[in-house]
Amino acid sequence: MSEAFSLLDVAAGAARWGWLLSVFLLLGAGSYAPFLFLARTRLEATDPDIADALPRGAARIGFSAALLLLALTALRLYLQTRSLQEPGEPVTAELVGAVLSTDWGTGWKRQAVLGLLAVIAFAAAKADSRFGWMVATAAGGGLGLAAGMTGHAMTSRAGSLGLWLDAGHVWAGGLWLGGLAVLLMAGLSVCRKLSSERRPIVIKALVADFSRRALIFGPLTIGLGAWLAAQYLGWSWPLDLFESDYGWTLAIKLGLLVILACLGAYNWRVAQPGLGNSTGERRFRKSAVLELVVGVVLLGVTAVLVAMPFPGEH
Repeated sequence: MSEAFSLLDVAAGAARWGWLLSVFLLLGAGSYAPFLFLARTRLEATDPDIADALPRGAARIGFSAALLLLALTALRLYLQTRSLQEPGEPVTAELVGAVLSTDWGTGWKRQAVLGLLAVIAFAAAKADSRFGWMVATAAGGGLGLAAGMTGHAMTSRAGSLGLWLDAGHVWAGGLWLGGLAVLLMAGLSVCRKLSSERRPIVIKALVADFSRRALIFGPLTIGLGAWLAAQYLGWSWPLDLFESDYGWTLAIKLGLLVILACLGAYNWRVAQPGLGNSTGERRFRKSAVLELVVGVVLLGVTAVLVAMPFPGEH
């Protein structure tokens, strides 16, 4: 492989990584839609300012993520088209049309439409539109399904359930890690305005709300990922992890998932119960940021994995 194509591969991998991060943030932002968030926490009765400010912050995050996703979708299409050419050849509309006519091209078109819909919907959600929030949440779910349309979930090895297993994997992961990101960026930030007496109580309520969902979506992410691996590699896949580049990369992803699970358990059993004072809040913030950093690295590994050939293929 020439140096130019190696650089192209790096750029394509970075674009996939950014695209996955955007989808996870969209899903996390959607989980703080007012009709979901208020039903779970009932904060509008005790802390109406927080009940208003946190969803607005989530909407801003979702809007920015949707804009980034739309740009990265176009970049991924351009880089895919470039990969079919000799170095130095111009990208033509005819070649782009040929790429878009493939099954993967159909996936890119759907991702672009859903990304545009998310931009419009989150813009409306920022203005406290209930309908905007409903569409934004649906667009995030649609992107979770469309994510597999440009990856291994569309191959014959995935089987008839492959696309839905991949969608469930993305949905659960986005609601877990994307929800954690929104909690840190929007949730804990709006609590800074609270009094020293009220702040620990509200933070504990927000973290408890996230924790209840993480206890469902974390194991679900791991379980669906294992099922997908079995679809792709066969049910004996754990015995064959280190026999191919794909297996080694999958093993790294699994190792990061184990670290994430341990950090999540620490946050649940150690950091969360200690949220009664500023020291406990700092401890939780540090451990949650570490969990999020590991999650971002894991998505980087995933961005590499989804473009790798299966063992025995080239």
